[in-house]
Amino acid sequence: MIRVIIERQLKPGCYEEYATVIRRAKKEAARKQGFMGGELYFDQADTNRIYIIAAWDTIQHWEQWDKSAERKSLTQELAELMSGPEKVTVLTSRR
Repeated sequence: MIRVIIERQLKPGCYEEYATVIRRAKKEAARKQGFMGGELYFDQADTNRIYIIAAWDTIQHWEQWDKSAERKSLTQELAELMSGPEKVTVLTSRR
């Protein structure tokens, strides 16, 4: 299993619109093979900084989602609500 951390800095006042889009994104991801769930967290010092921590069963399944037309479309929609590009970190554990 891998974890994917997506960090986004929202423009002030954009959270409600962001939440609407991110709910759609989670529903789309849930339809993809290998998606195991995701959670949203706020930075304690800056509530406009958001972290999504998602679990995927393999790096290949994450990459399929990451490169999909659905994710690209949702990411473009989210970009209008953000003050910069998202940062993606993929984590794996040693076995």
